[in-house]
Amino acid sequence: MKIPEVWFCNSGQLRVFSLQDEKYQEVSQSQLLLNLDLALLLKYVGHPDQYDAVQEFLTEVREGK
Repeated sequence: MKIPEVWFCNSGQLRVFSLQDEKYQEVSQSQLLLNLDLALLLKYVGHPDQYDAVQEFLTEVREGK
């Protein structure tokens, strides 16, 4: 299907794989969302309240924390 990027979140770890030369290679940063702080995103992935998680995430992104 040639999906350019896939993400896996398991056991508190976020792993990103980018399609390169017909094979997926693990990368440390999204190739599609270059400015996305993956560590910050991971902080909110398991949040018990989705609405609060989104609001807190957006606040941190806007404030540049």
